Amino acid sequence: MSVYPVVRREDFAPDVVCEVYELGSRRQDPSAVNELTSRQVTIGRMMATGAKDAAIAHELGLSLRTIRSEISALIAGLGAKSRFQAGCLLVRRFG
Repeated sequence: MSVYPVVRREDFAPDVVCEVYELGSRRQDPSAVNELTSRQVTIGRMMATGAKDAAIAHELGLSLRTIRSEISALIAGLGAKSRFQAGCLLVRRFG
C-alpha cells in the first residue's frame, strides 16, 4: 500500500497540464510556429477539442489519410511529442 496519494491528470487544471506538456516540447523557438498552414491550425483546434480523425475528415470534407498527414505535420511543426501536447501548444499559441 502506497503512502503517497495517487495523482491523476484530472486533478490538475487544464492550463497546468498544458504548461507541463509544453515544457517537454522539442521546439526551441516559439516564433517558428508560424510555419503552420491555416488548415493545420483548423485541424489542430478540432483535434484539441477531442474530435476523432474521422469526424474531422467528415467535417472538413477531406480524406482520413489527408487528416492524418496534416496531424503528423502539425505535431512535427509544433515540435510536440504527442497529439495532446500539440493541442496544448496550438491552443496556447493561437487561442
